[in-house]
Amino acid sequence: MYTGRPEELARKEAQAAVLAAEIAALMTRIDALGLGQCLPAQGRIAGPGFDIRRTERGWTVRA
Repeated sequence: MYTGRPEELARKEAQAAVLAAEIAALMTRIDALGLGQCLPAQGRIAGPGFDIRRTERGWTVRA
């Protein structure tokens, strides 16, 4: 949880929203390949031929 100043929190939240929009655009492009949809599934994102999972160090892709 972030415990800094409110101005810094707002800046970081705005930056996170921009990054999230980039992720959404990439997921849409993957769906558009016509191989299958990207779907949330029990703590991961499953796509056609890959899984994105959270690890202790961040996020990882298993293809």
